[in-house]
Formats: sequence, C-alpha cells, structure tokens
Amino acid sequence: MVVFVILLLVPIVLQHVVIGERRITIEKKNQRAILAFFLILAVLVALRHERIGNDTSNYIYIFERISNMGWLETGKFSIEPGFALYNKIVSIFTKEPQVFLAVTAIATVAMIYPTYKRLGVDPSLTIMLFCTLSTFVMAFSGIRQMLAIGMGFLAYECTRRRKIVPYVICILLAVAFHTSAFMLAFMYPLYHARITKKWLLVVVPVVIAVFVFNEQLFGILSVFLERYTDYGGGVERTGAYTMIILFSLFAVFSFLIPEEASLDQETIGLRNFLLLSLVVQMFAPLHTLVMRMNYYYIIFIPLLLPKMIEKRSDRWNQVAIVARHVMVVFFLIYFFINARGEDNLHVFPYHFFWEELG
Repeated sequence: MVVFVILLLVPIVLQHVVIGERRITIEKKNQRAILAFFLILAVLVALRHERIGNDTSNYIYIFERISNMGWLETGKFSIEPGFALYNKIVSIFTKEPQVFLAVTAIATVAMIYPTYKRLGVDPSLTIMLFCTLSTFVMAFSGIRQMLAIGMGFLAYECTRRRKIVPYVICILLAVAFHTSAFMLAFMYPLYHARITKKWLLVVVPVVIAVFVFNEQLFGILSVFLERYTDYGGGVERTGAYTMIILFSLFAVFSFLIPEEASLDQETIGLRNFLLLSLVVQMFAPLHTLVMRMNYYYIIFIPLLLPKMIEKRSDRWNQVAIVARHVMVVFFLIYFFINARGEDNLHVFPYHFFWEELG
C-alpha cells in the first residue's frame, strides 16, 4: 500500500509546497504535480507482477503465443486485429513479457498525459477522482482497452481542433484494439453541442426516462452487443447504482456551480461527456459490459469538476471551495477503504514483478 500513498501524496506536495524555485507559477506547480503522478503511475503499471490485474496473466499468454506465430498466423488469432498486430510488432524487439507490459504502460500514459497536463487546473482533486473511478484499476488489468482509451484521447484532441479525418482514423485504430471503442463515435458531435442550462428542461426528462425504461432500451441495444455476452454480472458486483448516484451528483454540481456565461466550448464539451456517462451508466445495473463502454468518457470526469470549480459563480463561491476540499479528503479516504474490498481487479495489494508470491 506504500506505493499508492506515494502515488497520491507526492503530487499533492508538489502542487501545494514550493520546492526549489521560490517564484513559481500555479500553472507550473500543477504541471509538475500531474507529471509526477503519471510518471509514478507508469512505473507501477510497468513493473507490476503478472498477478496484479485480473487479465494481466492472460495478456502475457497472448503475447507469448503471438510472439511465436508467423505474421500471417496472427490474423487467425481470436482477438482484435490491431491488438494482435501490436503484440507482433513489440515481439520483434523483445520476447520478454515484462518488457511488453512496460512498453504498453508507457504508450498508454503517453497518450493520456498531454491532455491531463493541459487541462489539470487542480491536480489534487483531479488525481483523487482519477484514482477512485473505475479506469484507474483498469490501467493495471485491461491492457487492450486502456490502449483504446489512450487513442480516445488522441481522438479528443482531434475533436477539439475540428480535425474530422484524423478523428475518424483514431476511432478506427481504437476499435481495432477493442471493439467497445465504437463509443468514441459520439465524441465529436457531443463535444460541439452547446448543452447549457436552458437544455435542462429536455435533458432531465430524457435521463429519467432512460433510467425508468433502461431494461427495454437495453434489450434493443443488446442486439448490437452480442459479442460481449460473456461479460455477465449483477448489480452487487458492479456497484452500478452507487455510480449512478455519484454521476448524478457530479452533473448537478456541474450545472449549478459555474457561471454559465464564463464557460468555453471545451468545458461545455467535457460536461456533455459527463451527461453521456450518466445516461450510459443507467444501463449498468443490467450488464457489466456497460462499464466497458463507459470508460471512454468516465476518464474525462477528473478534468471536468476542477474546471467547474474554477469557473464558479459568485453565488456559489463558498460552496464550491468547501466542496473541493471535501471531495479531495473524501476520495482520498475512499480510495484506501476501497483498496481493502474484493472488487478491485486484484490490483491491491500491489506487488512488483520481482517479488516471489506464494
């Protein structure tokens, strides 16, 4: 557990304590904190034992199998072609599974970090949210999907710059690694939609209707999602309702706290992602595959809430400041309490690859 204490506390110290230079801008402190977090995270993911993460040992098996195959044979392997090709390319340079894990960790973080660096206005809150939302434990387990999520960040940067062709290419690449990345197809139109408080008269009834009729709607959607039927599971195991409540509170906070006129398109776009995450989460009580579909947008929530606090209106100024401190403390405590639970993809307790486990 010590490694996770370091992961969380070092960035907080770098954000709030002056080290070295006496005159250093807040922006520089934030960038240092975000950089430290992702560097430590990359090291932990790269050096993890194969027992850390439910799927890690399986991915090692896939890598070793593909390493010994011919190029044409990899096309027959029952896995997405992009990921099979990725395994084969890495195997040209190394046959060591641990190096494969390290390369993948670095590649994933390299795609996510630039956006977090650019938008991280409050690293402490951002990091606490990142580590308590489901994508954090996925970083240690779901190699294939984390690479697709990383490509989602490349698609995001193309989206905000209105580069439609590179955006489509990024989606196709992501889908080639994990089919659930088709969810990224909603990113471009959703980001550029100006959903403001005036839209709440439409948004709120739609969200409620989705929750009430989620079973019927999911029955229709499941026709297109048959390949994921092996990911079955129930509400108790997914914590679905807890996440629905949490995302609902985040949505209310995001519309209530900021001065609407001060929001730029990017902030509104990120809030739109939260609304989609909330709607998608309404189906989570029916099947665990929904969380896999939702990861592509959940990972943007840690960037949104600090920006909403930064854009707070005078009316809600004190509430926003208090809420910020409460959230940092609450999610810090929750992280370590949740680490003792069973539903953490076997990420806790952490072990390095050189440790001998009984």
